[in-house]
Order: sequence, then C-alpha cells, then structure tokens
Amino acid sequence: MGGFRLSAPAEAELDRILDWSEEQFHAVGRMRYAALLVQAMQDLADDPQREGVGWVRPVKHPVGVYHAWHSRDHVPDPAERVHDPRHAVVFRIAEDGVADILGFVHDHMLRGRALRRIVRGNPFAPH
Repeated sequence: MGGFRLSAPAEAELDRILDWSEEQFHAVGRMRYAALLVQAMQDLADDPQREGVGWVRPVKHPVGVYHAWHSRDHVPDPAERVHDPRHAVVFRIAEDGVADILGFVHDHMLRGRALRRIVRGNPFAPH
C-alpha cells in the first residue's frame, strides 16, 4: 500500500470542499464525501496507473487527473457511497514514490485553467 500527502494548497481546498458539503448535505454529507476523497487518494497511492487516471501536461511535467467517481465502489460501506461525486484529484508521483496530491478540480471548472492554477501555485509540483 502506497502513501499520499497533501500539499498545503490541496489541504486548504479539501477543507473548502468539505465545508461546502457540510453546508449543503449536513455532517453526514461531509463524512461521506471525505471518505470518498480519501479513498480516491489512497487508490492513487496504491496504483497511480490505475484505470481512470489521465496524464496531462499543463506545464512542463505531467500530472495525473483521477475523478473520484472511479473510487465510489471502493468505499467500504455501500450505504455511505456518494452517488454523484463532482471532483477529480490532481496529483503527481514524487521521486520517493509517494502520491503528492496537488489539488482538486470540480466538474464545472475549466479543466485546463484549473490545472495550470493548481500546478503553478503548488510547492509539490515541478515547474
């Protein structure tokens, strides 16, 4: 089982996502979405080449993009599954083999612009 770590910008963004989930869907919604996103990050740590990962080059070096939808069925409790997740995880694999989580892209964001913003503002991302 591989590991993952969140950059400071990714951690702040995750907090905003989960706060919004709680506002819209209460504490239960927050816990369900958190479980899904953690599962997606762990799935990437375990196999960064897994089905559903797309590699893009918003700058010089490629980053992976993996939609949380692909990890829905990996959440242990089917009653806690998010039926319509809206975020993709943006990551890279560091030299030490750890999945560096750079940020999250919502389905409604312009993907190219969001990826460039995430990579440029991230200490984990090679520029």
